[in-house]
Amino acid sequence: MSTAAAHAQDQFSYSKSVQGGLTLLTMRGTLNEQFDGKKLAAAIKTKKVVIQMREVRRFASWGMSQWMDFLRTTADRDLYLVECSTYSVSQLNLVTGLLGHAKLVSFYAAYRCEACGSNVEARFIVPKDRDLIYSLPNSAYECPKCKGTSKLEEYPASFFDTIADRPAFDLDDEVLANLNNTLGYDLAPDLIRFRAHRAVKGPYTYLRLSGSMGTMPTAKVVDAAQGTTVVDLSGIVFDGDGIMPWRSFTQASLLSVKQLQLLNCPVGFIDHAVSPAELRDKVKIRTFALAYECPRCETTVAQMIDVAENLEQLVVGVAPPARCSVCQSSLVPVLSADQSAQLRALPARDRDPALEKFLSKVRSEQADKLENVLVAGTAAPAKPTAPSGNSRTIAWIALGTATVGGLAAAGAVVFRDKPQVVVQGGGTPGPSIDAGPEKPQYTRPEWIVSDVPASSYCLDQINRLMCVGVSSYRATREDAVAEANDAALEELVNTVGLKVTEPFFREQILTGFSEVRQKALSAMRDADVDRYGPTYAAANEAVRKGRKRVVDVLRISGGAAVPAQRSDWYWEEYAGEKGRGNETLVFVRYDVPIDTVRALVDRYSTPTTAEGTTAMTAFPSLAWQYPDFAGGVIPTKVGKPFARAGVEAKSIITALGEVKIADAPTFARKLADLSGDVAVTVKVGDAAPQVVQVKL
Repeated sequence: MSTAAAHAQDQFSYSKSVQGGLTLLTMRGTLNEQFDGKKLAAAIKTKKVVIQMREVRRFASWGMSQWMDFLRTTADRDLYLVECSTYSVSQLNLVTGLLGHAKLVSFYAAYRCEACGSNVEARFIVPKDRDLIYSLPNSAYECPKCKGTSKLEEYPASFFDTIADRPAFDLDDEVLANLNNTLGYDLAPDLIRFRAHRAVKGPYTYLRLSGSMGTMPTAKVVDAAQGTTVVDLSGIVFDGDGIMPWRSFTQASLLSVKQLQLLNCPVGFIDHAVSPAELRDKVKIRTFALAYECPRCETTVAQMIDVAENLEQLVVGVAPPARCSVCQSSLVPVLSADQSAQLRALPARDRDPALEKFLSKVRSEQADKLENVLVAGTAAPAKPTAPSGNSRTIAWIALGTATVGGLAAAGAVVFRDKPQVVVQGGGTPGPSIDAGPEKPQYTRPEWIVSDVPASSYCLDQINRLMCVGVSSYRATREDAVAEANDAALEELVNTVGLKVTEPFFREQILTGFSEVRQKALSAMRDADVDRYGPTYAAANEAVRKGRKRVVDVLRISGGAAVPAQRSDWYWEEYAGEKGRGNETLVFVRYDVPIDTVRALVDRYSTPTTAEGTTAMTAFPSLAWQYPDFAGGVIPTKVGKPFARAGVEAKSIITALGEVKIADAPTFARKLADLSGDVAVTVKVGDAAPQVVQVKL
């Protein structure tokens, strides 16, 4: 190849086309100063992007930086990398973060013939060849030229292990069809890929979910839920794992829906995925599958139970009778004590003929006749132009950044039933425009999926947990920021607690504070009909103080894993009702990396043993249960020195001598330094802390 031809081949270029909901992007040459990542990303309008990288020769240093900008700008897009050249895949694999959220679908590996020296490249399709990729370092091909042995060029085994060990992903149906048609991949549709379709009629929403629950894109499904929402789970793949996306969905959707009814719950679903507190709130179970065993032919079958038809038996913890379809013998329900208790908690639901008529029609519809809520532009109704559930007039709309300083108005002054006055950048008002009663127009950040005052939610993202706190309407922005910040972090703590699987924690700790927390939140929601009334004020203050106590303990006991900086925030200012002054509503967001979430789970579930006593760091949410709780450790097994002093498991040790104990490692370290009689401060239940003498 001539120098000029090689130079031309190194030049960066790309071509772009759109087919349906896909953008097809082909990159060529060297990603260098000619590649503008942000500009190219901004030109992509679809939610799904397929990037062909067969002709990419290398990444220059500038190109790597621009590529990272491209990834950041397309963080909300479904990105697929195909036909990656040997060089591009090695760069993507070896340079940390260069693959980002993109899905590596296919790549080439180079082989060289030992006999004639000719080169050949073999293509590997990751969803189909994942197991084969592990053995690539020892693989060989027959040389198509001389029939000799072609061996893989020098790659470390870890190179391919890293590719194969990346989390498995689902191929979107439209992407899969395109790859099969244009590249001949012959990939079969993935039946466990998560899908969501819905139908809406008046106040009713039918939401049909299918595929793996663990891959549910929570935010999009939350957006699709409205009014009385019936969730059909008949197509869900559920084995007890990957439940956190569903937990995030219920926590967020219950803030806005009137009721959440669950239809065709698979075996084990209500045991793992539905809490008694939710059943006392807005969640209703319509039908659920229960496992039965046949004592005669030893078959195990799942029977669908209609709660309304069998409620009299279910409320006493008894499963309805059933017969084996094989031998007609009476079946025996596979029912543990916990499951029996869950049956007793199932609530009745009001008869609603209009809802039943709607469901009888829509349940038989094919998926292509329903709305695909995961497709860009169809997932949800237009976001209301003003926060739902209030008639306040928006006075200012402003955007906040991750830091508190440098705030400036970035929206419009709107008086809903008066002439509209537009102020840009806080400058001089322009001419009045007669807008009549038109609603104000503004754009909230996409991460805001609920505007219920004093609420919070955490949503599982690809590589992080996003926790959002919403303030009450407050007289000052500072008060609103503080309240929203505490709401977001307290929700993070609650989500961490749900992820802890340690038996002692789940059986002895979780249930206690969960019930108190849920009761406080429910009381505030029930009083929300009059936000200026004394009942709501008292309930709101109880929640605000509870959240602050939890966050205070988190900062004391969570160590380096406690998020130090919020990721984003947003505020709106409203003209007060009934002659009151302006009020502010604030939204605060924390993006918590998955590794940080795991570190918090480990910190509050890993016990430490010293002097025969095993203890774990007391969970911050105990501040809901005990208003005077300020941190400490909880013994799970009490050694003789503490047992002789009357210290029991499940009590809270808050101090050794004059030293306050914040966590289990501190407890073990301080205990190792002490001897003789030690004054130990212990809290038992609701009683005030007491000092006992422990002889070490």
